[in-house]
Amino acid sequence: MLRVVVLYNLLERLEKGEAKDILAEEAILEEIGAVEEALRSLGHQGYVLAIRDEILTVIHWLKEIRPDVVFNLCESVYGNACWEMNIPALLDLFRIPYTGSSPLTLGLCLDKGKVKDILQSQGILTPRYKVFDRGVNPVRGNRFPMIVKPLHEDGSLGIWKESVVYDDEALNRQIRYVVERYQQPALIEEFIEGRELNVGLFETDGKVEVLPISEIDYSEFPEGVPKICGYEAKWEAESPEYQKSKPICPAQLEPVMQKRIEQIALKVFKLFGCQDYARVDMRLDLNGKAFVLEVNPNPDISPQSGMARAIKVQGMTYTEFIGNLLERALQRKSS
Repeated sequence: MLRVVVLYNLLERLEKGEAKDILAEEAILEEIGAVEEALRSLGHQGYVLAIRDEILTVIHWLKEIRPDVVFNLCESVYGNACWEMNIPALLDLFRIPYTGSSPLTLGLCLDKGKVKDILQSQGILTPRYKVFDRGVNPVRGNRFPMIVKPLHEDGSLGIWKESVVYDDEALNRQIRYVVERYQQPALIEEFIEGRELNVGLFETDGKVEVLPISEIDYSEFPEGVPKICGYEAKWEAESPEYQKSKPICPAQLEPVMQKRIEQIALKVFKLFGCQDYARVDMRLDLNGKAFVLEVNPNPDISPQSGMARAIKVQGMTYTEFIGNLLERALQRKSS
């Protein structure tokens, strides 16, 4: 029996963004419950530990519990997604093994601009982009539509239907919105019209496997609403976007296209040094070219997530998946 600390972030007051962004923070509770149940099924002792507004309490309980392994579900610290990387760094200093990716990978992948710089340097297609760290001087676009995102957020925070812009006025308005409301630079990206794919990957028996590819079907979206998995589609169950964005897993792809997408996802996983599990988000343009949008180490694994759905389609139980993550973490400790 292992002593496993399930470590997560609990934010009770938002310092930036929109008030309803707290929905994304609260969604972690479902994920914790599923992981706890899997740990019980595996015969392990689970301890749930929340990082709130200071870290000393967490350090105290880690020293008291002396876990064999930490199941790392932290996605931010004190409401700052960029500090997510500090949690595995802390665990490294305490020599406590943990699930998921390293501090370097987590920190790097939370800078969408640097991710795209690296993708480009390796000849991997990604939509054309530019980063703006202030929204003062007017910006002129040269290829609409574009999409404007916060540079350092995940979970679709700061991405709404207004994020897809079709003229200079809307472009500048969204840049100002991101910079002022989310207190960070804005990433402007060419909007790729086409199919959206999520490719889950996980490590087992010394190799990386690609899970069945998922597609987000936007065919029933209301007229005039951009076909994106924005905040409403991801978190607001009552919204038309949530109800009309339908996951298809496995996605219907020609064998040659499927193979190409799997190869790209594997290359990206290894390029960014992902560990244990990750998700690579892509879009296929109308000519069939695959563009990498984002790299998500330690993605959402709640029961309703795309990752959990792909695991089930693969023929693996959720408990088996959780057990595999724990084994991977312990193997790193002994290596």
